Amino acid sequence: MAQVNIAAGPHKSASAFGSLLPLYVVIFFGFVGYSLMITIFTPIFLTPGSAMLPSGVTSSHSKIILGIVLGLYPAGQFIGSPVLGALSDRYGRRPVLLISLTITTICYAVIAASLEALSLATLCASLFVAGVSEANIVTAQSAIADVVAAEDRNRFFGYIYMCVSLAYIVGPLAGGKLAEPSVVSWFNYSTPFWVVFGLLVLTTLGTLLKFRETNPPEKRQQISYFEAFTNLAGVFTDRRIRMLYLINFLLYLAIFGFFRCYPMYLVDEFHLGVSRESEYIAWVGVPIVLANLWLTGYLAKHFTTRALTFWPGLLTGIFMIVVVVPPNRAALWVTLFLTSLALAICLPSCATMLSTAVGEADQGRVMGNNQALQVGAESLSGLLGGLLAAIMVKLSLVVLGIVAIAAAGVLLLI
Repeated sequence: MAQVNIAAGPHKSASAFGSLLPLYVVIFFGFVGYSLMITIFTPIFLTPGSAMLPSGVTSSHSKIILGIVLGLYPAGQFIGSPVLGALSDRYGRRPVLLISLTITTICYAVIAASLEALSLATLCASLFVAGVSEANIVTAQSAIADVVAAEDRNRFFGYIYMCVSLAYIVGPLAGGKLAEPSVVSWFNYSTPFWVVFGLLVLTTLGTLLKFRETNPPEKRQQISYFEAFTNLAGVFTDRRIRMLYLINFLLYLAIFGFFRCYPMYLVDEFHLGVSRESEYIAWVGVPIVLANLWLTGYLAKHFTTRALTFWPGLLTGIFMIVVVVPPNRAALWVTLFLTSLALAICLPSCATMLSTAVGEADQGRVMGNNQALQVGAESLSGLLGGLLAAIMVKLSLVVLGIVAIAAAGVLLLI
């Protein structure tokens, strides 16, 4: 890849894509690692007598602990994203990206080591710090805005979510096999994280060599970290759109709760090992890729954004409940696919619906609030899902499905 200096301003699409390619690689491998957490941690914590947990921990308590563990990474993102976003505006994208990548890479080594040492405390700390240091999407979106013309940004932002979707297929499939001793005798739960550690080392070096600054010094500005959080007050005080904030939060809670709870259901109900569980998790990523490639754009030309939030949101809730109905495991290939397809259409519509409800002057503040709601809901969904699963695993999917249906109902009323 040629070393292109892109600080001067917007380039043509091909040149811009080439210069931004290191960011897409960073995002892909970052989310490969993130996808492993749900894939690997679920069987670790739900296996009776798991060595990661203190002796005597009940099945209900293990589900609550799993929910907390899965919520630590997005909780770190919630705290760290405003800081890293502000720092990249002040000091540039490249140094912030390289520092955050370095810390994230170290954290994956600590995650792998903590799994080998069976240290729950170290695992939790490393997950939280990894979340705090994770600025990949924040930096990528900012860099794209730096160098891509406004009319092309939607397409370049779409590449981000394509990388995320592909990572959710590749990560679970590869991770499930790398964690399976029956494939290679010395494979264990830590192996996938050591592999991601190695990939992130290479990615960090590649970014150091190939990525050039997109935010030149003359355009940099200082943004208050405190202000980034005080802006969240608008979620409650802005009468124009606070109901839309509520709808989005409920849908995010249900959608990200689904990603945390259906693996619990697979392991608890059908006693799947990590290799078989990972195949279902990868399958869930397939309709998300299909939606990002074609379906969402096609539907957007024929339906309003409101309709593309209401109907997919409603169907997401219904399909989540249907997942737990058939006793036959084969039915999961259909029910998980339908749920994932519905939520893949719903997710971008949530942000678009909110964006189109305000003027240009409010875009940054409103979309920043929406991103905070999304990450906050993602973190809360882990805790809520674990608490509900502790009562009954099926209950978690049913309740979260009802939350999505309720969100669609609120949208219908306003």
